[in-house]
Amino acid sequence: MLLSDIYLWLAYSRVSTQKLNRLLAVRSPQELWNAFDSEHKYDLDERTFTALKRTHSVDFIERCKQYLATNNIEYITRADPLFPAALAQDEVDPPVALFYRGNLDIMREPCLAVVGTRKASPYGKYAVNKIVGELSKYFTIVSGLATGIDGYAHAAALDNGGNTVAVLGSGLFNVTPVSNVGMFDEICKHGLAVSEYTPDTHAAVYTFPQRNRIISGLSRGVLVVEATEDSGSLITANCALEQGRDVFAVPGDIDKRRSFGTNRLIKQGAIAVTCAQDILDYYGVDKKDEGARENTVALDFSEQRVMDALGGGERSFDSLVETCGLSVAELNTVITKLMITGLIRQKSKNVYCVETA
Repeated sequence: MLLSDIYLWLAYSRVSTQKLNRLLAVRSPQELWNAFDSEHKYDLDERTFTALKRTHSVDFIERCKQYLATNNIEYITRADPLFPAALAQDEVDPPVALFYRGNLDIMREPCLAVVGTRKASPYGKYAVNKIVGELSKYFTIVSGLATGIDGYAHAAALDNGGNTVAVLGSGLFNVTPVSNVGMFDEICKHGLAVSEYTPDTHAAVYTFPQRNRIISGLSRGVLVVEATEDSGSLITANCALEQGRDVFAVPGDIDKRRSFGTNRLIKQGAIAVTCAQDILDYYGVDKKDEGARENTVALDFSEQRVMDALGGGERSFDSLVETCGLSVAELNTVITKLMITGLIRQKSKNVYCVETA
C-alpha cells in the first residue's frame, strides 16, 4: 500500500486532523493501516474506529482517486516530498492531505495572509487595495475567500498581476459564499484554491476556524484589516502567534466596532501597518524600479550566516536552525527576505539552496 494512499484513506475517513495527528504520533501510517486488517482497535474509541474502518479498502481508495481525476481535482499528501514545508510543522497541526485546483507552486513562494471582517467598510476596501496591491508584487497573498476583506485581498492580488491562494473552509465542490464562486473560478485559473477537506464536504461551524490555521501556517505573517473583537480573523492572528508567524494590523477608527479587534492587536504587540512599505521594511525588502525584486541587498549577521551555511550545498530547515543558532521564528524571517530577494529558493520540502539562476 502506497503511503500517499494511506494518507488519502485518512483524509476520507473524516476523522478530525487533531485526532489523526495524535494517532500518527504513536504509530506510523502503515501500522495504522495494517491494524485494521486484523481489526485490532488499539486504544481507539468506537466512533473513530468505525470511521476509519468504513473507508479502509484498497478499492475505495482507487475509486476516490479516479473520482478526483475525473473531476479535475488534484491532491497532495504528507508523503509527497513537495508537500509545503510550512504546513508540515507540528505547530500547524498538519493536514494529512490537501485537495486543490490551480498552481500549487505558488504556495511554496513567500506568502502573506490578509484577513478581516466580512462586513468591510469603504475604508477597509481602500486599505486592502492600497496595501495588498503593492505587496502582491513580493508575496503570494493568502486568504479565505470570504466576503469582505478576504475577497478584496484576492481581487487586489489578481488585479495587480500577483499570485493568490484561497484556503476554503469546505470542499472544493461546495464553495461558500455562493457570491464568490466567480472569484473562485478565477483563482483556480490564475492562482490556487486549496482545502484539507474532501471535495464534497459542506462547510460547518468548526471548519472555518480549522482552516484559519492553514491560512496562517502557509504564511510568513498575517495582516488583519478591520476586525471586531469577536472576529474570526482574530483566530487566524492567534494561530499565527502559536505558529511563530508575524502579526500585522491596520489601525482603524477608535469609535468603530469593526476596528476594535485590529486596534487591540496593535496594543497587544502587533505591528501597525499604514502602507505596504511598513511590511517590506520589516522583512528588509527594498523596492526598485516599480516594485522589481531587489537582487543586491546588504545582509545582516543572521542572513549572512544562513547564506554561508547554504554555500556548502542544500540544507534542511532543521539543519539551518541548528547550524545558524536561530530560533524557528528568526529563521522564518531570514528565509523570507532571502527568498524574496532571489538569493535562495526552496528546492523541495523544507530544503533550501542558493539560487544560481
